[in-house]
Amino acid sequence: MAGIAIIGDAVSVAGFRPLGVAAYAVDRPEDARALWPTVLDAAPAVVFVTEPVYAAIPDLIAATADSPVPAVTVIPGAGSTGGVGSEKLERAIERALGTKMPVREEDV
Repeated sequence: MAGIAIIGDAVSVAGFRPLGVAAYAVDRPEDARALWPTVLDAAPAVVFVTEPVYAAIPDLIAATADSPVPAVTVIPGAGSTGGVGSEKLERAIERALGTKMPVREEDV
């Protein structure tokens, strides 16, 4: 098991390599579709994907949702505002609590 992997643009994944993370850089988010089987073959426990990659391969990521590993987490890419990741986190909190939690801007 490889431990942790990340898929995203070169700038977003570069800082993870020195930490021992298996970093997979793609030129275009769509390129992650062809790379996905290679990442899964490495059997990582956790896969981080940048928001643009998530937007390009949501079906492939959803196919792993019921498996204990890999746990796939969406993170903002370099220069990203964090929209998809924030939305997924809010949905997870809503499922866990059974209700929507309002977030005030001053709390962020």
